[in-house]
Amino acid sequence: MEKAKLLVAELATLIGIEIELTNSGICELSVEDRLILLRYRPENNDWLYFGLVTNGTEAPSQSLMEKALALNLFGAGTLGLHLGLFGQSLVLSGTASFEDLNAEKLAEKLLFLARQIGNIVAILDEPSTSETREALEYAPFSTSFMQV
Repeated sequence: MEKAKLLVAELATLIGIEIELTNSGICELSVEDRLILLRYRPENNDWLYFGLVTNGTEAPSQSLMEKALALNLFGAGTLGLHLGLFGQSLVLSGTASFEDLNAEKLAEKLLFLARQIGNIVAILDEPSTSETREALEYAPFSTSFMQV
């Protein structure tokens, strides 16, 4: 845990804000006006970082969930990050191995996450059209697809 606290202290110095890792391995920070949570997981020797895509005041609609699941498919629409449901909130998350991680690399990952949250919010806020639905639909397997 000491190495994790040192990395967060280096991150705080780098970005010029006061943040501190709690004894449970969690810290909160604002990145581009988005609340990002960072959690050190000693059992995996990695970091989980995530932020809210929706505010969770009400359950996401079926239409919103369909769009979110389509974006999440193979990480294509999330650029490798993961969309998930936590309570009634959609969250976007990523992980980073502690090995070879420094404050600069962690800052880049957190900035990327914050910007992707913004991009996903914009996509999810767009009204659905038949064209949007067609673009998000997964194509059925062709007859040449080999089944095992």
